[in-house]
Amino acid sequence: MNQPNVNQPKITMYTRPGCPDVGRAAYYLRERGLTWDEIDIDADPDARNQVIAWTGRAVTPTIWIGDTLLTEPDSAEIDAALAEAA
Repeated sequence: MNQPNVNQPKITMYTRPGCPDVGRAAYYLRERGLTWDEIDIDADPDARNQVIAWTGRAVTPTIWIGDTLLTEPDSAEIDAALAEAA
């Protein structure tokens, strides 16, 4: 795993095993040298319920970057949230 970037915003990614969108988002963040906390919503019912409360469904990836909530984001949305949180 990459060394943490001390200047990066806090990132939390809500995931589920086997989700291809989670894999793409993780790869994108990893390639930028970013680290994140990861929470598996299949293993954590409270986290699953929280994602549903935020988004209306158990969608992954759901990512907090700083104060910005993203659901199934593309790279441009991730970049915009990173820039806003900088």
